[in-house]
Amino acid sequence: MKPTIAIAFLASTMLMALTSASAQGKSRANIPFDFRVGSALLPAGAYEIESTDPRVVWIRNQNGHGSVVALAMTTSGETKPAARLVFNRYGEQYFLSETLTASGESEQKFAPSKLEKSVRAEEASLETEGRVQIALK
Repeated sequence: MKPTIAIAFLASTMLMALTSASAQGKSRANIPFDFRVGSALLPAGAYEIESTDPRVVWIRNQNGHGSVVALAMTTSGETKPAARLVFNRYGEQYFLSETLTASGESEQKFAPSKLEKSVRAEEASLETEGRVQIALK
């Protein structure tokens, strides 16, 4: 009897996850530069961005040249579709920082990695940092 309950629980959990994932939808973006999500380096190209949970974001290269799953801090209780990606730029290095909704509200924020903090400290004196936004389709 216990294995049946466990299988039923697992099946219902997977169904809820799939329903949640399909409800969130996928966005696409053409990112013209190499960038980092956490410590993972992803090449420039066409990407699919999917939020399967308010705190989990999948970023997949459409040509199969890289993908990453990132944990985010949500800024609101409800998940709204992301319309833009925001990158922190330090010299020629770009780090994914947050997603914005169509109205410009911050939706999900990504914690800076140790590498980003280190690069930020090195580039601070050179004044080559900034923010870059990429629209999602």
